[in-house]
Order: sequence, then C-alpha cells, then structure tokens
Amino acid sequence: MENVYAMKKSAFIAIVFFVTAAAVFAQPKTDVNMRASKQDGVLRLVFESEEAFLKKANAAVSGLQLNVEFPSAFNIASRKGINLDTSVKERILTVNLKEPFDIKIMRLSSPARFVIDIVPKAAADIKPQSESEIVPAQKIYVIDPGHGGYDFGIAGDDIKEKDIVLSIAREIENLFAKKGKKVFLTRKSDQFMSIKDRAVFTSQKFAEIFVSIHVSSGEGFALYVSKISDAGYDPVAALYSLSLRQQRYLQKSRALGDGISKAVKEEFNLNVIRREMPLPVLNSAAAPAVLIEIPSFKVMNYDQKTRAKLAEAIIKGFSYYGQ
Repeated sequence: MENVYAMKKSAFIAIVFFVTAAAVFAQPKTDVNMRASKQDGVLRLVFESEEAFLKKANAAVSGLQLNVEFPSAFNIASRKGINLDTSVKERILTVNLKEPFDIKIMRLSSPARFVIDIVPKAAADIKPQSESEIVPAQKIYVIDPGHGGYDFGIAGDDIKEKDIVLSIAREIENLFAKKGKKVFLTRKSDQFMSIKDRAVFTSQKFAEIFVSIHVSSGEGFALYVSKISDAGYDPVAALYSLSLRQQRYLQKSRALGDGISKAVKEEFNLNVIRREMPLPVLNSAAAPAVLIEIPSFKVMNYDQKTRAKLAEAIIKGFSYYGQ
C-alpha cells in the first residue's frame, strides 16, 4: 500500500515538474532591437525594448568579449548598422571584439534604450594610418527641410518656403543615393513636425551630420551654428536633455559651417553671413549641425536648375568639412 502511495506521489511530482517546466520554456521571448554605429572611434550599441525589461539589463567585459545580460529570454528582432560578431546563449548576448576596450553604460527613455559605448583602450598608442591606408567611414546624414503642413514658413506669390526646402532636401537625397550614401530626411512630404519630433528622429537615425534648410527673408545666404552657455553645464545631464546635446559638437559644427559656407560662396559668388544662436533644432542635435538660410524668393528663382545647384553646393560643403 505504501509503495502504491509512494508511486502515486512520485508520479504527481513528476507531472507538476513537467507542467511547470513546459510553462517556463513556453514563455514568449522579449523582442529586442539592436543598432550599432561608430563615431570618433567609439562603437555604440543601442538596444530598444520594453522599459521594464531594459532597466534590468547589464553588461560586463570579459577579455575581448562584451557580455550583455538581459533579465529573461530575448529575441533580437532586428539589427541595424555595423555588422558585429555576436552570439546568443539563453539570457546573454556576447559581442566578440578584436582589441581591449572599456565600456560606458547609459539608460535612456522616450523611447526606452539601453546604450553601451565601447571605447578602445590606449587609443593614443595606436599607430596613425597613412593617407593611402585610410578608408572614409560611411557617415549618416540627416537633412531637415524646415516647416511643413500648416506651417508654411515664408510665403510668396504661389510659392512657400516649406515646398522649396523640401525639394532641395530631395535633391540632396537623390544625389547621395547615387553615391551610395546614407541620408535621411526628417520629413519626406508636406507634413508638420515639431522641433521635438525632428530631434527624436535625428537621434534615432544616429545622425553624424545634421543640416536644417530654410529660406531667408533677406537677399543673401546665412548659416547658423548653435550657441550654448557653458554656465552650469553638466555632461551627464547632457546625455538626457535634448537642449544640451550639441554642446560637445560645437567645434565640429563650426567646421561644418566653414565647409558649407566655402562651397556656397564658390558656387553662387555670394558671401555667407555667419551667426551663432541658441536654436532648439541645433541645440538638440548630438552631431555636427548647422542651419542654412537660402536667399529670399524676391532675389532668387528656385527652378530645377537652381535647386540642383544648391544641393550640389551643400554636398560639396560636406566634402570640404571631411578634409
């Protein structure tokens, strides 16, 4: 009798175990989107998923491996950017690298992101490459046609700023596409976008160069870079605040402005007025960023030829900046 009871008890425990195990293994995996980009020698990994899930994620260095540990089983739903040597085992994603490195971890919101910056150790000891050995990196450009939707910008006789700047942005996009360059427009149609929408879009695309295009009420070109006060600047807060992101890129933004100004002057034989202003669309860009104002409709006819000429001048300015 006792043996029968013991057998029944063992069978019951076995059934409970298998049912529980089946339930555990049947739990759906959490989708994680992974992006990788590189700028100024720093490899950035960005993981997007549910905020509660990412809050419990962590990362650690083991030799030449980076181990990213998530709180439960996960599925890499999409990968974008640089191809990396990775493997997944249970809750851990392993990234295999080729040189010693340090990491810096950030947790961002809106949308929720777990960000890891991978910085090579002893970068100063690396032997510089000769010019013939250097292969230009594939930069990510974001072009911002100003205004849109019910926001016309400057309007003239049957002509609106929002339409002209969008057509120029499309010219740049088309020229870049032919060269195999990565370029994104903050808007591709006649739609309204807030400054915050543009800033979030630029951040999500990991822009490495940002240019906003507008029409001036004056007769010449004007080029703006951001102006941010150093008072009370906190580099940690800058990671989270849209209004402070441009701080570390100011010198590069000025250099980008130099390149575009030079190209425009060569193409149109017109001086470019340079200004520094705390413009939100520039302050929020975590990349070299400028805003260019092209001459008023009253002094320039923006036909197809002129729009193409402007697009080519801006692209030429990018190449000057890269030299």
